[in-house]
Amino acid sequence: MSGETLLPSRGEVWWVVVDKRRPVVVVQTDRVREPRVRSFLVVPLTSRLHLEGLPGCVRLHRRSTGLPKVSVANVYDVQKVLRPDFLERSGKLPAQQLSAVEKGLRLVLDL
Repeated sequence: MSGETLLPSRGEVWWVVVDKRRPVVVVQTDRVREPRVRSFLVVPLTSRLHLEGLPGCVRLHRRSTGLPKVSVANVYDVQKVLRPDFLERSGKLPAQQLSAVEKGLRLVLDL
């Protein structure tokens, strides 16, 4: 399993298993990216494009995510995923799109 050998990095898109297999973008800082860290904070990606209308949610194109469909980063659903539940890396967001996700998180978390 990829999740056992590779440590997820901020801005990467991964397939994980939470309640089901789903794509996420890692939002946790790389400053704590080490083998002792057992979990990572992520923002789920969804193909439910109507969520793009919510303040802070970000539309992401297939080219950026490596996913088969256009998706939306749902910043209202930040989750913790255990390292063994990371299945495979799909892509890495360009700096501009990661910045938009960060801005959305600052909005919903009032940071």
